[in-house]
Amino acid sequence: MLRRLFQRFTDPVHYRKHWGNLRRVVRPPRLPRPTGLGEILGGTAGAPLLVIIAHPDDELFCSALICEAADLGRPVEILCLTRGEGGPTGGSSRDDLGRRREAELRASGAALGVSQITFLGHIDPVASPWRTYAPAVGVSTLALQLRAFIDTRGPCAVVTHGRGGEYWHPAHLLTHAAVFQAVGGRRRPRVAVLTLHAWQPDHPFPGLLNRDDPADLIIDGTPHRDARLAALRAHQSQADLFASFGKGSIEKFLDGTTREGFRVYPSSVNAQTRPGVSSASQASLAEPAAVTSR
Repeated sequence: MLRRLFQRFTDPVHYRKHWGNLRRVVRPPRLPRPTGLGEILGGTAGAPLLVIIAHPDDELFCSALICEAADLGRPVEILCLTRGEGGPTGGSSRDDLGRRREAELRASGAALGVSQITFLGHIDPVASPWRTYAPAVGVSTLALQLRAFIDTRGPCAVVTHGRGGEYWHPAHLLTHAAVFQAVGGRRRPRVAVLTLHAWQPDHPFPGLLNRDDPADLIIDGTPHRDARLAALRAHQSQADLFASFGKGSIEKFLDGTTREGFRVYPSSVNAQTRPGVSSASQASLAEPAAVTSR
């Protein structure tokens, strides 16, 4: 008990969470501003939808969106910060777990119609029983790497973690902060940003949602159930976790997350004036080395 309390009260995310709850009472989130996926993706023919996540399996939180974009003929790419080697190993080594989870993400991406997957190569720290950790990289350093990648790929929009890290996961919070620093901030991002697991009052898993993110875009995953189930099943190393979310069944978790909500930060930059590839962009990708699979 003492160890648990020590880890809890020395975790800065603990205080950030409670401050967010207090702030929400004084300044409630804005109401949703309904929009459609076609409006977000339109006008940038051929530009990919770029999904930036912290771990393999985080793409499942936007699997219906990925399927919808792919069905519209839009290339979908995933950039993953880590290989997820910090999770339970089941008796294998960290390297073995990382390789396994890489393969799981590739299989999941194939089921959803993803065209390219890139790993940035940051190390996923081992969690303690009552505390999780972010990779050992600062927001500004990570933002430079992400900005370079975004400039190189020229996406029509970026999808990433929500403002509360879904369930206040430090790696999700780091990714969210770095993405917005990379695109110029929340108020005037130079490329549209969609944050996943936006708040839906009637959602069956409210503990996974970002309470401060209104759901501007709603995607119904019902037509994509088979693809989403195949993607979920690809993550065999995480099957027990998702079954616990679904009260013993991954299918219950899948069906409970059929209706996906996203907060939308519209781009302030015309598609024709987006920056392209620069030498500085290429240089800042050099550390750590990105590993790409198609």
